[in-house]
Amino acid sequence: MDLPSLDLNLVVVLQALLEERNVTRAGRRVGLSQSGASTALARLRRHFDDPVLVRAEGGYQLTPLAVALQAQLGPLLQQLTDVVNAQPRFDPATTRRRFAIGCSDSVLAVLGPRISAAVERQAPGVVLDFRALDGRLLTDPDAVLQDVDLLISSRGTVALPGVPNADLYQDRWVCLAWRGNTDVPEQLGLDDVRRAGWVIPFHDVVPATPADTALSGLSIERRCAVRCESFASLPRLLVGTGHLALVPQRLVPRPAEGDLRELRMPVALPPITQAAWWYAGRRLDPGHQWLVATLRAEATGVDPLPG
Repeated sequence: MDLPSLDLNLVVVLQALLEERNVTRAGRRVGLSQSGASTALARLRRHFDDPVLVRAEGGYQLTPLAVALQAQLGPLLQQLTDVVNAQPRFDPATTRRRFAIGCSDSVLAVLGPRISAAVERQAPGVVLDFRALDGRLLTDPDAVLQDVDLLISSRGTVALPGVPNADLYQDRWVCLAWRGNTDVPEQLGLDDVRRAGWVIPFHDVVPATPADTALSGLSIERRCAVRCESFASLPRLLVGTGHLALVPQRLVPRPAEGDLRELRMPVALPPITQAAWWYAGRRLDPGHQWLVATLRAEATGVDPLPG
């Protein structure tokens, strides 16, 4: 197989040019002067026989070819990075690597302490970087996968067909209300669910959980009255209000702080299956294999849910 005669360093410059759409900023990003970045752009234009960037009002815009190239470059460069960084051995005891894990605070509350303790025992030099979920989980989950070593989310909230993954642990939804909220019965009806204002976490990131999908089959859409970016905050945000919330059972205060009560939903909601996904190219990395194995081992030790 013959590769085109293009300096692969130019591919890195190309990605910066396409994302920054500015020669000076692209050069600064990859460590080139403005003249160096301009020279690289000229070489890219000759190679592709295309302007790549064209002047427009207020800056530059991409040519149609450049738009097509941008869609392919991210995954391509990540795969190339994975290949170049592949190591024949990985020693947890001596490594100084950083591993990034994207997850919600509910997952962090359940698995975070276990993973942190296991990593400290096995790999004291490793830095764990837990990152909150963001809106790209809905719009571009592949980009999220490229930014982290592992993405942990509940099945049914992200679409990642063909991506390596593993189930970790299960949870279930519990409906909570403030004890002083006497407007709703212990057994909710369908109309109670429709009328209620709900406290919904990550509403703009994951607008339809598997629970919402089940409710939509009954033509029920929960009305978001309060949005937050924390599952752990849900119980406290109910106090003093008439709102309701669906909370993972593992986060429900025990006892429910005296301020909360559990309500029965009118339909059975599907269980929450938390799973990990990772970029396929990382299969070459023994350090990543160790991370996945450690995560799965710690997940098996998560206490079973009470009946």
